[in-house]
Amino acid sequence: MKKHLPKLIAVHIYLIIAFFQIHDGLAKEPNYPIRPITVICGWGAGGMMDLSIRALSKAAEKELGQPIIVENKTGAGGVIAQSYVCKSKPDGYTLGVTVTSTYILQPHIRKVSYDPLVDVTDIMAYARYVTGFCVRADAPWKSLEDVISFSRKNPSKFNFAHGGVGTTQHISMEWIALKEGIKWTQVPFKSGPEAVMAVLGGHTYSVTQGPADVLPYIKTGELKLLLALNENRWPEAPEVPTIFEKYKFCIPSYLGIYGPKEMPEAQRQKLETIFRNAMKDRSFIDTLNQGQIEIAYLGGKDYAKKWKSQYQEMGKLLNSIGLVEK
Repeated sequence: MKKHLPKLIAVHIYLIIAFFQIHDGLAKEPNYPIRPITVICGWGAGGMMDLSIRALSKAAEKELGQPIIVENKTGAGGVIAQSYVCKSKPDGYTLGVTVTSTYILQPHIRKVSYDPLVDVTDIMAYARYVTGFCVRADAPWKSLEDVISFSRKNPSKFNFAHGGVGTTQHISMEWIALKEGIKWTQVPFKSGPEAVMAVLGGHTYSVTQGPADVLPYIKTGELKLLLALNENRWPEAPEVPTIFEKYKFCIPSYLGIYGPKEMPEAQRQKLETIFRNAMKDRSFIDTLNQGQIEIAYLGGKDYAKKWKSQYQEMGKLLNSIGLVEK
């Protein structure tokens, strides 16, 4: 009994702290929210991040009882918006929506005014971006193994187009090269459609983008998917393996809602419940299906644990390929 006493005391202390955190949040504002909530989106109006959070927010308003205003603050891969939210008052009225890369990639690539490990309160994740590695259908490579074999014999000759330096799909390809001990060349473009046109036009050997960009050309027989760069296989190409199956590795690319640090736990829990319920809304589901984004729920605490477990590993990876800002 004596040897278990410290653990029992620690558990009781944790429960007491949790109780007072929730009680404190309720005591400060028992009827939260009593005014509109603003959600800051770091990407432009009309994009899938913007459309998805607007659809989810509209559905959540019904249970929340207050309007949710989505405001766009674009630039620096979502960093400008996240900096704004992290500096906001933690009263539950300024939230943000972002993708996992602003937590585990961007802080290593460029200087940011926030510490993602400290300055964020995750509410929940509601979706997950899907990406894939494709070549032209008439290319000589029939599998990832074929590409790796070619790259071993021809260092740096094989190249891949993508929609931006530091994106999940870019870093996933760099990780594979590092893991396999090969060299290939990345060719960044300003957008996914431009990257796709490059491979279709024969300017690059391959492209790494999401279904919205590449699936139409897979269906017409112009592109061939060699690897899904996520945990699950694509429903449209169930025979194609995933990076997780091959390497037990996958960079998470969730769309998540968050607030600044020290946000009352009672408010966080309430928002998580309401946004989770809103995910059942037909309009929200249709919006994500149209954008070919996977609906995927993770509670705030589980989501935080998931991305934080990869933070240091991503820093080492980015440093090894020369993307860490000195």
